[in-house]
Amino acid sequence: ARYRPAMRGFLEELWEPVIAAGGACEFVDALAKPYPALTIATVMGAPLSDAPRLHDWSAWIQRQFDPPVLMQHRATIEERVASFYGWAGELIAQRRRSPGDDLISTLIDAEQDGDRLSDVECMNLVLNVLVGGVDTTQAQLSHAVRLLAQHPEQWAALHADPSLAAAAVEEALRFEPITPFTARICLEDIVVDDVEFPAGTVVMVSAFNGNRDPAVVDAPDVFDITAPRATSRIMTFGAGIHYCLGANLARAELQEALAFLAEHASTVTLTGTPVLEPATGIYGVTSLPVRFTAA
Repeated sequence: ARYRPAMRGFLEELWEPVIAAGGACEFVDALAKPYPALTIATVMGAPLSDAPRLHDWSAWIQRQFDPPVLMQHRATIEERVASFYGWAGELIAQRRRSPGDDLISTLIDAEQDGDRLSDVECMNLVLNVLVGGVDTTQAQLSHAVRLLAQHPEQWAALHADPSLAAAAVEEALRFEPITPFTARICLEDIVVDDVEFPAGTVVMVSAFNGNRDPAVVDAPDVFDITAPRATSRIMTFGAGIHYCLGANLARAELQEALAFLAEHASTVTLTGTPVLEPATGIYGVTSLPVRFTAA
C-alpha cells in the first residue's frame, strides 16, 4: 500500500502526453510498458533512470518459461540474468551500508529466529519480484484494457464506479491469464481422472481452463466485471508453495491503473487490431492501438 501514491504519480505523468495527443495512443508503449518498470524501480529503491534496464531484464528473464524462445535464445537470457545479478549485488551492498524505505532494505532487515537472508537469497527474491512484477503486469494490464475496450458496457460501468477496479482486475486475471500454462514436475506417481502421471513427468497445468471451471464460476466464458465471482480458485498466480511472490504488487498496480483510467476517460475504443503474443510463455500484447475520450 505504501507504493500506491507513487503508482498514481507515474500514471499521471504518463497520461499527460496521451491526452495532449487527443487520447489516441499505442497503449503498450505509452502506458503499459513504462508504468510497472517505474514502479518496480521505486519498490527496489533504485533510480528511476534504471527503469528501462529493469524492463529489459524482466522481459528476457521471463522468456525462460517460453520453450521455443529458450531453445533459440538461452545465451541471451543467461547474459541478462548475470547482468541483473551484478546490478542487484551492488544495490544490496549499498542498502547494507545505507538502509532505506524499500524492498531490499526490508529483506536485509528481515530476521527469523536469529537467521537473516544472505546476499544470494536477497538477490533471488528480488529477481523473482522483478520478473513477476514488470513484464507480467504490462501484459495483464494490456489485456485488461483490450477486454474493456471490446466490451464498452463494462468500461461504462467502471467509469461510473471506479471502485469496481478491483473486481475488474480479478475478472481480467480470470478471463485472460497472461500465464496460460505453468509447468510442474510430479514428485510421485499420481492419478487424475483415471490418467496416471508417473513420477518425473513434466505436466503443463492450464490456468486458462482452470479459471473457467463451470463447477466454480457461473457463466465462465462471459467477461463481466460486475458478476459475483469466486476468486479463491483463480490459478493465474499459481498455487501452493509456488504462488507468485509479486501477486500483491501486481494486483495493486493493476487496480491503480484501471481506477485512474476509468476516472480520466469516459470511453476507450480500439483504433486498430490488437497484436497478441503467443501463449507459449508470457501471453502478452505487442500492440494495442486505442483512443481514450477524456472525462
